[in-house]
Amino acid sequence: MSDQRWVREESHVEWEAMSRREHAAVLRAVRKGRSTRDPATALLALHWAWAVIGPPGARRRYPWRDALLDVRPTAFLTDIYDGTPRNDVRTYVRRDARRVEAAYLPFLESRGVNTGQR
Repeated sequence: MSDQRWVREESHVEWEAMSRREHAAVLRAVRKGRSTRDPATALLALHWAWAVIGPPGARRRYPWRDALLDVRPTAFLTDIYDGTPRNDVRTYVRRDARRVEAAYLPFLESRGVNTGQR
């Protein structure tokens, strides 16, 4: 089943195949300023970010009341970076998506990688 939020279906499938630990490692590295230099991983993370916040020129907006969902206790038991809409409303997931985009979009463009922007 195709999720229209994703730039490429292959990226969606690959991101879903990653473990919770792998998602966390990619995002932790970006937060610490030690982002990956592997173009494939960078592109996958960028596509996840765009699934959350939308690609440049087509940003998604989330109702302010969705921020209340940030306190759901199940957030501590699940992979909140799994790329599903129920987790994408979280303010800190969106913040991390913006960090990923800021780290990887210039990196990929400097290497001439087709990021798949629509």
